[in-house]
Amino acid sequence: MSQTNQEISKQLFELIQKTEIVLRLYYNKNKWPSIFPTLAELAQRYREIYKIAPNALHSYLSFYFEEYSPSTNLVVKKCILVCIISEGHGYSSKIQQELLVACIASFICIKNENDKLQKGLTLSAQGKKLWKIRYQLAVKVLEHGGSINKQAARILARLQPYCETLRSKNAIPLYDNTTLVVAIAQIIAFAIAKKGCKTNALSLAIKRLYLTNTDDFVRSSLYKMVEQFSQLPVGSSTNYEGETAVLLLKNDQQVLCTIKDNKLTRLIKTKKPYPYEFKQIATSDKQLLFKVWSHIELPSIQAKESNFEDTFAVIEKLNTGSFGSFRAIEKTIAPFPYIEEALTQAAKLYNREAQKGANIRHSLTMVGLNTATLLCQRVLIEQVISQLRHPFAQDIWHKYQQISLILATLIKRAYGEEYESILSPISAVVAFMLNHHDIDIKRFTYTEKEEDETKPYSLSRLFGFSHFDEQKLLEYFDAHFGESAAHLAFRNSEKEKHNALSDDAKTFVAVKVLAMQWSSANFEPTAWQKTVLEEQAQKFGWSGLSQVHEAILALSIHSMVE
Repeated sequence: MSQTNQEISKQLFELIQKTEIVLRLYYNKNKWPSIFPTLAELAQRYREIYKIAPNALHSYLSFYFEEYSPSTNLVVKKCILVCIISEGHGYSSKIQQELLVACIASFICIKNENDKLQKGLTLSAQGKKLWKIRYQLAVKVLEHGGSINKQAARILARLQPYCETLRSKNAIPLYDNTTLVVAIAQIIAFAIAKKGCKTNALSLAIKRLYLTNTDDFVRSSLYKMVEQFSQLPVGSSTNYEGETAVLLLKNDQQVLCTIKDNKLTRLIKTKKPYPYEFKQIATSDKQLLFKVWSHIELPSIQAKESNFEDTFAVIEKLNTGSFGSFRAIEKTIAPFPYIEEALTQAAKLYNREAQKGANIRHSLTMVGLNTATLLCQRVLIEQVISQLRHPFAQDIWHKYQQISLILATLIKRAYGEEYESILSPISAVVAFMLNHHDIDIKRFTYTEKEEDETKPYSLSRLFGFSHFDEQKLLEYFDAHFGESAAHLAFRNSEKEKHNALSDDAKTFVAVKVLAMQWSSANFEPTAWQKTVLEEQAQKFGWSGLSQVHEAILALSIHSMVE
């Protein structure tokens, strides 16, 4: 028996116990400064235990913990559902942590009120008032401790209207996917956490949400949830020779435990198929809730492999290497067979008949030796961007494509060395952002004014936050792109004042400002930015900036209305 297997029952017990403790902290004002760090630690516990014992946590959706409060039962289920959805989408540990923090924080100020409501009791006038402002109050309490998770605060601010919209049949657009994850988990948790909930309440809640909503992300999240359940259908009940039995493990064979008077009586291994259903079991039996998992195989969730570093090692070679033949480039990108289709498609623009390349060698010869390394760099980075999982993945990809179209329009070329050299740093920084700023990204743009308006807008603002981590970006560019003039110009466009910008940096400024203008109705360029736009329009042969905007308008590019 592994060390993890021996300790898991203790870890599960502490997880439920600490959930109850965190929900009580609000009622001791002296404890308020400790709420956020304690809450963050609890979120981490849920995340880590879900990785090593997902079957145990899946079973907790069926169990009602008699010794703990209704609010604890609700929050436990809500956190598990967030873990399930996050795992289904393949989100990073940082994003999962943010979602779980918001998930727990949503109940830290109204445990007593929620306990009453779950028991069917009526709230007092003061209780009703607290219930109405529960999310605003949660943000204030977290701020009182001197630490507030901005992502959690944003989710809490939207949670109530999002839950109301998801429950209704109103086709109101819901843009914040992180809030949607927490809202979906909350609605389903309320359906299954109340003591005495009906049989198959879980599947009924999922079906109701699916049929009520047409939002692609909501439906995708529900599908991912069902997919995770199908892999680990633990906690479902069946009839085993006249006794109630609960499924604890399903692989080559099934491990069931029989229950009498809501207590575990024995473990059974069987290969015989049984019909299962979701059925709540209210119990305080520690054998059933915790200790049994020391005797059950734990099908842990393996960390998803990221080829980020491997890919950028090749990108670095493409950047610094001197390639005298197409064969040398082919050999360099050989570790990534999936690049062929993307590369042959990208090469279409270099063909007069707009036909894709027959293979990698044909694509590279169509492009030409000077541009081939830049094109390979870009295609590799775009593969990284498309493979990284994020709540706003689709929006990020749309914005990236929008930038490439705006660039192609401005410089009047959608291919060639100049186009690739400008797009390469932009694609590189989007990949950097997904790896280092995944929790900062939002759907809409960041339009608050700069304190120093002589500095350019960062590309980060297009993706919803004020600036990149300057030191990490410097290290990233130095490590992978060395002395690339284009990448140096991009860095210049991010940090230098307008009177210190190189001509190439001004092209990046123009692309970023145009992208902001076409993504936000609230963005207004500064006077010097307008001057840069006019200069760049003339540089690339336009009669004026209005002509550039007319050309962009004709593209009918994907854009979100703010």
